[in-house]
Amino acid sequence: MRLYLLPKEFTGEPLLQLEGKEAHYLTRVLRMKVGSRFAGRDHKGRLWDLEITHTDKNTCALNCSIAGEEVLETSDALPAYHGPFPNLSLYQCLCKGKKMEQIVRQATEMGTARIIPVQSSHSVVDLSKKEVEELTGKKDRLQAMVKEAIQQSGSAIPTVIERTIRLTEVVEDWHGQGLGLFFHQMPMGEQQPSLVEVLSSYAKQNGPQAPIAVLIGPEGGLSSEEAQLLLKADFKPIHLRTNILRAETAAIYALSAIQVVMLA
Repeated sequence: MRLYLLPKEFTGEPLLQLEGKEAHYLTRVLRMKVGSRFAGRDHKGRLWDLEITHTDKNTCALNCSIAGEEVLETSDALPAYHGPFPNLSLYQCLCKGKKMEQIVRQATEMGTARIIPVQSSHSVVDLSKKEVEELTGKKDRLQAMVKEAIQQSGSAIPTVIERTIRLTEVVEDWHGQGLGLFFHQMPMGEQQPSLVEVLSSYAKQNGPQAPIAVLIGPEGGLSSEEAQLLLKADFKPIHLRTNILRAETAAIYALSAIQVVMLA
């Protein structure tokens, strides 16, 4: 564990009592004992120096002291990254099976700020009433995966999973906060600029932490009508100049490329 995410109800008290899954995770899964010290982060982004002071079968008590970035270096884990991140919102069209879970986990590890599931024309999942209920229930599982990914990676970005929306709602949801990109399965015109060209210009004008919306299509790609909708909203089409990628691969490929270029 690189970083422990404190429960939402934690408000800064010097002694925190954990029960149930939280206590089980520290004392049974990670096998921590009285005297174990580790770094924690609360939901306001503050860092804490944590020490286990008591354990029993079902509970665990933590001594909590406010701390600075140096607390991240007190463990034997890899050094923490303290640099900037682009402010990324991932609009991920729904994928079948466990592909969405894989995307959520890896996007969180990479420091994505928002992940918004999107229903598109070619999505295998249909937002019928039954599917909405299933997705709502699945959101809890995805939130748990986000927490695990943050703790494993030590990410300073509090990734948020938002409600599932239709692709026609993406433009309104983003409402021109910054650069909008959609990754298309086909080139759109001979003069289409490359990802490097688009991002280099944007970073030069707005800095490396400027907000960027990234829309990734489903396994079947985006329809021509959806592409036109995004173009009219000033989203820039990007064609990845590489082999044909699975949807889950394309998402991580795109996020990685954006981070590299924006922080160059």
